[in-house]
Parts: sequence; structure tokens; C-alpha cells
Amino acid sequence: MYFLIGVILFIVFCIVGYFLIKFRIRRFLHQFGFSGMSLKDIIEEARLEDQEVPKSLSSMDRIYLEQIGKDFSKLNINELKRSSEKVILDCYNAIENKNSSKLYGKIKSFVDCKIDDYKDMDISFEGIKIHNTVISNYKKEKGIATIYFSSSFEYYLHMNGKAIKKQDRCRTEFIYVYDVLKVENDKKVLGIHCPNCGSPVNSLENANCSYCGSSLIENMKKVFVCNDIVQY
Repeated sequence: MYFLIGVILFIVFCIVGYFLIKFRIRRFLHQFGFSGMSLKDIIEEARLEDQEVPKSLSSMDRIYLEQIGKDFSKLNINELKRSSEKVILDCYNAIENKNSSKLYGKIKSFVDCKIDDYKDMDISFEGIKIHNTVISNYKKEKGIATIYFSSSFEYYLHMNGKAIKKQDRCRTEFIYVYDVLKVENDKKVLGIHCPNCGSPVNSLENANCSYCGSSLIENMKKVFVCNDIVQY
């Protein structure tokens, strides 16, 4: 008898709890402008938005373009932005092919980590479309000038036979050694390559590239080179 009463009370408690939770969810949805939508509808709308709406970028172009122009009057910033986008495309191509042999330094490490993430999967990135690329930061200190670019882009990730539309975002770091004597000792080893032959640069202490023999410092002073890439 007592057992039956306990079961009935438990059922009543569950029913009351269900309607109470349902009431609170509806009130919450109405409060935030989701009246008439179920929680399932909201989750589906958020999923579609995550697929269709480009990742936001914090553009600092207006703040840094003038300063960069003063420091490097001959620099074509739009051309450097295209170089940044090419780095992203090269990285995703290397991830898809699971081959980072043509990359270097921190960029190679980024790709190797992604390859390891997908090591047991058959993947491809199709229809990569870059929405926008902006300057996100600029620094000039201790012999090195650094421009950071942020790019938002989309693609279809084909993974084990299933295609999912993805919105993504990466930040690249381009450096320019304007005074090797000011570069700190702990930063002499950089994830960069020789602008002349593409070989890894292990140190800026040597005046010439150890592979092609070209004047390393002079070449480094002529161009910005990509030193790192991160996904965020």
C-alpha cells in the first residue's frame, strides 16, 4: 500500500516538474524574443547560423595602416594580405593531403597537429572561400616588425563520406627583421625560411644562408615572411 502511494507521488512529482520546466523554458524564450519557437527550433537555427554566418573579425586596419605605411612606405599591404590567404590555403591543402614536407617552422607544426587530429579519417576541404582578411595587430620592437592578419573563410569538410559546411578563422603572423643586432638571443631561432631558396633559417647569427649561400640578412630586410599561423 505504502509502496503504491510512493509510486503515485513520484509520478505526480515528475509530471509537475516536467510542466514547471516547460513553463520556465517558454517564459525564458518569450523574454528573449523567441516566442513561438521550441528549444529544438532554436538549436537548429543556431546550427544553421554557425554554418552560414562568417566568423567575426576585429579589424584594426584604420589604427595600424598609417603607422605601417610610415615604417614601410613601399609595402603593398593588400599583396601581403593575399600572401596571408595563400598560407592558409597551402596549410589546408597540406592537411588534406596529410603531407607537411613543403612547410617549415611553426607553420609545419600547426599542420602536423591537424594531420594528427585527422590521422584515422578520410578528409577533404572543398570550396574554400575566404570572406575577408584584416590587420589584427602590429608590433615593432627589438629588431623585428610583426604584422598579424586575421581571415574568416568557409569550406565544406568532407569527412568519412559526410559533408559539413564550416565557418573558420585563422590568424597569421608576418615578420620583418629590420635590425638583426637588436634581436634578442632567445629569438634568434625563428620559424622562418630563406626568401631566396626557401630553406629553413635556424639562426640569424650567420650572415649567409647555410643552403644557398645568399646574403640572409639582406634578403630578410627586403620582405615580410610568414612565421606562424593559429586557428581561433
